[in-house]
Amino acid sequence: MSSYIISLRIQLLIQYVYDNKYPTKEAILKYLKEKDLAVASRTIERYLEKIRADFGIEIEYDSKERGYFINEEKSVKVDSFFKFLEIVQVADIFTKSLKDSNNILEYVSFDDSKSFKGIDNLKDFLLAIKDNREITFQHENYSKIAIKKYTVTPLILKEYLNRWYVVCALNKNEIKTFGIDRVFDIQINKPSNTRREDYAQKLDKFQHTVGLVYGEGEPEKVVLMVNELHAKYMRSLPLHESQVILSKDKNNKHEVHFQVYPNYEFKTQILKIGAQVEVLSPQYLRDEIIGELKASLKNYLI
Repeated sequence: MSSYIISLRIQLLIQYVYDNKYPTKEAILKYLKEKDLAVASRTIERYLEKIRADFGIEIEYDSKERGYFINEEKSVKVDSFFKFLEIVQVADIFTKSLKDSNNILEYVSFDDSKSFKGIDNLKDFLLAIKDNREITFQHENYSKIAIKKYTVTPLILKEYLNRWYVVCALNKNEIKTFGIDRVFDIQINKPSNTRREDYAQKLDKFQHTVGLVYGEGEPEKVVLMVNELHAKYMRSLPLHESQVILSKDKNNKHEVHFQVYPNYEFKTQILKIGAQVEVLSPQYLRDEIIGELKASLKNYLI
């Protein structure tokens, strides 16, 4: 049995429990059978243990509801897990396809191949994070046209717009984000005295941030109004994990709520939607978007 089939079963099992309300073991078995991935009843328990041990996802049985659920308080971020598994599955599919046909890439159009620059650095940063070690590297600053050497403690890896970044502790009070495509001469050093939990409050801010720059204070409630068509796009590709789309009103429009820092990247996402969106609150964000639209319109007035 190939590792791909096992991974696919595990992926589908987690996804099914995540998408359904307290499914029974019988329902899970039936679902896997419909996907031509049938397993024995006792195998499910073995998979649940493997999922817990390998991925940190706790799928538990609720005797009151008589079904399974993901205990998110005890689990790693489920959304991040699916993103990770997607990367693994796609890589596996391409590897197998390339063995069968060396022209398979002729049928695939990547958004931007340059976005993968520096991807080989991921391993070093992951190892340093896992073992809590300092890491030294050279970093190229595009805006200042300069190269600077840093010795830091990496804390988390973050993906944004098909590029990877590493968030590092510089000192007791400061963190800094580096694009891994701009670092070189990496060296993993001694164990770090920095404790990741000392930066938990700053790192938590990224959960409420679109992009790489979070704000001060607490995240804010942002309310947008979008038409029915764009609501469909937002359901399939949310602007942020806090997104909640309300039922449509009498004008066939939806309020969409977020709990975020309304930074530059978030405002850029709003502007991309164009005439299909209206900012309802907060008022200052509404005014800023109006100002950006007016400034943009001036470029087209004769």
